[in-house]
Amino acid sequence: MSDTTKAALDDAIAAHFADEQDGALVTGYVLQVQGQGFAVAADDEQTRMLRSIAEQQSIITTLGLVDWLRLQTQGYVLEPDD
Repeated sequence: MSDTTKAALDDAIAAHFADEQDGALVTGYVLQVQGQGFAVAADDEQTRMLRSIAEQQSIITTLGLVDWLRLQTQGYVLEPDD
């Protein structure tokens, strides 16, 4: 990812978070994106993944966010609201 794109992504995430959370500041984020490739190759080369984290984010923050998301998703899937 280019420095310009990364800066725009960071700015967009900060602006959206502040808007959705009454002006709160972003202290970390993990963005995971899955996409579909179109190369004529084996199936394992068709799925494309991209991950981005906040600038200067510690590994502890990254792992904590990923684990929290995993637990939230697992709870949603295994115990959906009625």
